[in-house]
Amino acid sequence: MPQIQQFDTFLSQVFWLVLAFAALFIFLRMVALPKVTEVLDARRRKIEGDLEKAAALKSEAEKALAQYQAAVAKGREEAQALLRKEGDAAQARAVAAQDTLGQKLAQQIKGAEERIEASRKTALGNIERVSAELAQAATERLIGVKVDAAAAQSAVGAAVKERGA
Repeated sequence: MPQIQQFDTFLSQVFWLVLAFAALFIFLRMVALPKVTEVLDARRRKIEGDLEKAAALKSEAEKALAQYQAAVAKGREEAQALLRKEGDAAQARAVAAQDTLGQKLAQQIKGAEERIEASRKTALGNIERVSAELAQAATERLIGVKVDAAAAQSAVGAAVKERGA
């Protein structure tokens, strides 16, 4: 039987298999595995270092962000204070200009009232004079009596005072 004949070569094949396996195992254990372990350790150390650097940078970035936010808040407060100050100053200037304009208008109104009063007095004087002349002319025409100008003027003045009171 051919299967039994292979038994003699089988033991030598098993021997060489065990010997090759042992050699490969020793090679891997002594040479390859330490190098792989060394590479893995180096990677782990690099990753841990990078994580520490990232944490430090994150901390610095958070500090910078806090400083930036504080500076922005301070800037906003200063801007609002400046706006309030300028708004108050502008309002004060507007009030001062309004007061000046009010005083100027009051003076103009007073001047206009004085001119109106003077014109009114002049007009009343002219009306009294014309009324006196009219009364003088009417008296002379109606009753034929010639009234002097002073008497006509005093009669019209008395009538105006009586009517005004």
